[in-house]
Amino acid sequence: MKNIRNAIISALSGIGLGWVINNLSDSYVFPPWLAWSLAIVFLAGGIIPIVRLRERIQAKPTPYQVPKGQDAASVHKSKKGLIVTVSLPYPPIDWNADIPINSNLYTLLTAIKAHGSSLEYIWLLGTADPKEGKGSGSIFKDVKDYINRNRESLGLTKEPKIEFLKTIPMDFDNQVTECVRKTVDEVFDHAADFGLKQSDIIADCTGGTKSMTLGVILACLEEDRDIQLVGSKYKSDGRPDGSSAFPMIFEYTTSRAEYNK
Repeated sequence: MKNIRNAIISALSGIGLGWVINNLSDSYVFPPWLAWSLAIVFLAGGIIPIVRLRERIQAKPTPYQVPKGQDAASVHKSKKGLIVTVSLPYPPIDWNADIPINSNLYTLLTAIKAHGSSLEYIWLLGTADPKEGKGSGSIFKDVKDYINRNRESLGLTKEPKIEFLKTIPMDFDNQVTECVRKTVDEVFDHAADFGLKQSDIIADCTGGTKSMTLGVILACLEEDRDIQLVGSKYKSDGRPDGSSAFPMIFEYTTSRAEYNK
């Protein structure tokens, strides 16, 4: 939008200058070289911003790996708010026992531990119940209760406010991606309502489906919207080794925010 604005200003300035020269030409003689020079200057001023609109706008991520068992502040900064995508537990778990390392929910715990010293808000993002079966939104209360019971082991220094975001219907993947993008975008946009800045919040995209992961990433391709992914080493059979789980934080630098104003 900034480039378009500059082009319009240049064009209007050129029209205005042309009007002035036209009205003054009866009283003053303008040398041809001056008229041509002014024409070239304003033409360039109008064309260059338009040409720049075709330039590729690319988000440039800076990755930070949080060492296993350490707080994110050791390499980046701890966050006050965490948006986390939730999967249905596999294999099934006993909520009254510790979540085992081989559970796909173990990464959720790792995501929380990375910011335990500063977390004030956790937003759970999951799927709605399909016509048959259950979506991950059905375990939100179990997850919340588990977190509150295990605050000490998760490194939480205070009791975070745990919010349930509107669950995502799993009808079509393209709709899932867009619904997730809008949902995550709204959390960042309303950060001030929670007494936070956008840079105080991080979105973890480890859980959920691939289309949900993409939605989270698309919502965070702006400055001050960091993404977190829990990675791990891999076993000889190609499966992830849960015992080696570690968070990776991606901080983006991009012109997208200005481009969309």
